[in-house]
Amino acid sequence: MGYRLPFSQLFLRASFLLCGVGFLSCRAEVPYPDVLPIGEIQGEMNLNSDATRFRSPFLKETVKVQGVIHQIIRWRTSSGHAVHAILIQNTPKHSDRNPKTSDGLFVYTGSYSSLPLKDSGEYAAKVGDRITVQGEVDERYGQTELSDAVVLKVESGSFLDDVDVKEVAMLPTSEWDRNWLFESLEGMRIHLPEGMVTTSGTHPNNRTGDQNLWAVLPTHPLAKREDPGSRRNYRPAHPLHAETNTSGGHVVIGHLGAGAMTKDSGWNAMPMVYAGSTITDSLIGGVVYKWGEYVVHPNAIPEIEDAGPASSSLPDKAENDSGLRIAAYNVENLYDFQNDPFDDCDFAGDEGCPDVRKPFNYVPISDERYRQRVSAIADQIVEDLYSPDILLIQEVEDQDIGVLTENGVIYGTTNNADGEIDALQELAIEIVSRGGPVYRIAIDRDGADYRGITCAWMYNPETVQRSSSENLHPLLTSKPPLSDALSWMPLSKEASNPKAFNVEFQGVDSGASLTRVFSRPTQLMQFERKSDGQKIYLFNNHFSSGPNRRVERRTMQAKVNAELATKLMETDPEAWVIVGGDLNVFPRPDDPLDPPSDQLGPLYRAGLFNVYDRVVEERPAEAYSYIYKGVVNTLDHFFLSPSAQAALSYAGYLKLNASAPEAFLWEKPIRASDHDPVVVEL
Repeated sequence: MGYRLPFSQLFLRASFLLCGVGFLSCRAEVPYPDVLPIGEIQGEMNLNSDATRFRSPFLKETVKVQGVIHQIIRWRTSSGHAVHAILIQNTPKHSDRNPKTSDGLFVYTGSYSSLPLKDSGEYAAKVGDRITVQGEVDERYGQTELSDAVVLKVESGSFLDDVDVKEVAMLPTSEWDRNWLFESLEGMRIHLPEGMVTTSGTHPNNRTGDQNLWAVLPTHPLAKREDPGSRRNYRPAHPLHAETNTSGGHVVIGHLGAGAMTKDSGWNAMPMVYAGSTITDSLIGGVVYKWGEYVVHPNAIPEIEDAGPASSSLPDKAENDSGLRIAAYNVENLYDFQNDPFDDCDFAGDEGCPDVRKPFNYVPISDERYRQRVSAIADQIVEDLYSPDILLIQEVEDQDIGVLTENGVIYGTTNNADGEIDALQELAIEIVSRGGPVYRIAIDRDGADYRGITCAWMYNPETVQRSSSENLHPLLTSKPPLSDALSWMPLSKEASNPKAFNVEFQGVDSGASLTRVFSRPTQLMQFERKSDGQKIYLFNNHFSSGPNRRVERRTMQAKVNAELATKLMETDPEAWVIVGGDLNVFPRPDDPLDPPSDQLGPLYRAGLFNVYDRVVEERPAEAYSYIYKGVVNTLDHFFLSPSAQAALSYAGYLKLNASAPEAFLWEKPIRASDHDPVVVEL
């Protein structure tokens, strides 16, 4: 096999063939001596340049440029005000003729798609006009732009056909080379072929009112798969990985251009589609760098053949009445619309909490939106999960100022009003209304973080019961047999079921001020199955987020769980010990870092079995729980003791949310959460 040059070097060599060979000048033909080609303003990167950090050599200088308006785009500020910009591009005649530089430029226009004329009046931007403008070169969030622009000359007409449309028929597989390519096209008009496949659902930015879709070109291996449910950008360790670097090989499609062209007052111009869908038409649009991504904004709303939800494989529980079904479900910031007087960061007007700053964009914008989310989660629990015997819930508000009555939850001003947190009581009511069981709720409120997010349990008292105080394992008493190797915090020595555990943290964690290992302490709960007395010990977790950050902290979180689970397995080997929840990092052999960080290693070394291994072997297309920027991740886990593994009859990730489109906060939710629940049956 011969040596293959990296994409960026091939790109450079091709540029030398086009530029500076005697008969082709690399200097633009410009109509005015002080007008610069856009390519010179954008600047030329070298091979070692990080495209996302590259800056114009004319930064903060006032320049004059000429270009044809090829797109008008608009978005909005977080306060709801409309913002506009135009994309201009040199014609080949007036460009620097250097393929290593971009011929396009983002011109910021502010609240209106118009610019002041040099002498007086305003110029209303029109696609196809050629304009000469003067302004200051700026870099806004990594994008080169012209600000405070003034129009010096307008040539009205149809100059759009004089602007090159760059064909993008293939993409480099590495993120570095991909960014390098799109930086050289920033602000330019490009063409994407028909037949692209989405690797995410439609994703909104609630602050700016725009939407994105991650997609791969039709030449990508995963685009050729017949089953839409397997058209996912799996990480390299996954057996369905499509033999291309997951960080590259994709394109992000936005709708700022389409929204401006259609004057869509609701901003919702992008079709709401699932991952695995096919974009049936070709797209022409401009390249904009926004929120850390190069985004192509087509001039027209894409036509998309929606793949719909992926299928799931959960068997009907009626087929195996003796099985115990347990699910772990991150319900994505399930806050109610009540202002908890004991929490300073759970409502829009609150002052804020330690390490929690305004705006509180995780709280619902209305009671109606909150109740729609509760309804959607209840639907999934009853209709898709078939009402598990035990639910491990993550990312729910710990507020308890309400009391459950025959007329629903009645809210007051007393903390710890009835011992069951309010959002889950509201959820339990909705579950009953759908024919589900009357769930009980359990929590140790010491398990919440500063903003009131916690883990909790919902369990069916008809099939399982909370172990009584006289039958509790010593770990759940006031004198737990804890290892001296860790500095356990006082809450770890309280008697409770469930019970939160935490230890002091003395490692390295960039940007974090926490002196304890968990911001949301792990909680242990002991159950007994009513039919035969089988003991079940369940650890409910929500580890620190960011798989490639907080590595030492997350490894310690796994270690704490492993030490406690080991103690349980040693003293009660016949019991089922299960460590579960949102662990916020990938299973072996997948790893976010090189060399591998093995953050869940303590759990594996403790002899616990990760049910992901069974799912990925039996149904690999389903083996994930989350999609981030078009790449599937497995963040949610169940680790089983040998006795629990021996009883395992089913494991799966229910494809309910991760691949689905996401609605804006002010719209009715389409998906119930951003995570897929993981389910086991024993």
